[in-house]
Amino acid sequence: MFPRKAEVMRVLVGIVGSLAVLFAASGPAAAEPAAKQKVVRVLLTVGGHGYEEAPFYAMWDALPGVKWTKIELPKQADLLKPGLEAQYDVIAMYDMCPGFTPEQQQAFIALLNRGIGVVSLHHNLGGHQKWDEFRKIIGGKFCISDTEINGAKVKQSTWDHDQDVNVVVVDKQHPITKGIQDFQIHDETYGGCWISPDVKVLLKTDHPKNKPGPVAWVTRYGNSPVAYIMLGHDSQAWKNPNYPKLLLQAIQWAASR
Repeated sequence: MFPRKAEVMRVLVGIVGSLAVLFAASGPAAAEPAAKQKVVRVLLTVGGHGYEEAPFYAMWDALPGVKWTKIELPKQADLLKPGLEAQYDVIAMYDMCPGFTPEQQQAFIALLNRGIGVVSLHHNLGGHQKWDEFRKIIGGKFCISDTEINGAKVKQSTWDHDQDVNVVVVDKQHPITKGIQDFQIHDETYGGCWISPDVKVLLKTDHPKNKPGPVAWVTRYGNSPVAYIMLGHDSQAWKNPNYPKLLLQAIQWAASR
């Protein structure tokens, strides 16, 4: 259930306030005139899973140097084709799309082979259950049911809301985690997900309901850099100042392809 109007407004104020303090204290670069900052053009995909829209979009509006446009999948999946990289720098995927047509799958792969930044978020890990290539694109899969991957049986993944998750920064030198220390976040956990052994893990947790442990990683598909952040179920996570910082730095990293 979504919060009442008063609670939504309180969360919105908290998110925007946290972002203002965070980015104001980010260093000299944050104080540069807008004209000197490169604007990152982001195509944000939603669809297939509910979310708290008002605080989610408030967070996106507060990200400095980001111009975003929203589309809904699979309704507008025909847009994900070669040529999109000339209009957008990054695709941020917050959808849990059930699937593309074979033609849309081929077009999306062709786009990734040409090159565009990708930031996959939270429940996007559970999208495209019947399209095996998608797990290779984002480096992991939330399994809705028991399945088989690379000849091995994988049991259904699990989720638990309202967990206090201790997050450890595995790679403090990576651009996505720069300036971020170990932290705790109130969020949803995912358990038993398949994660590619080829990804570079950036964040992990020892939470018993979030095994095997990685909660953020990077990989590459074709000519496209791909980042995945498992965190970010709702406003309880978004108002944590570490979350929008991670999101922004993931977008900037993906855009620098």
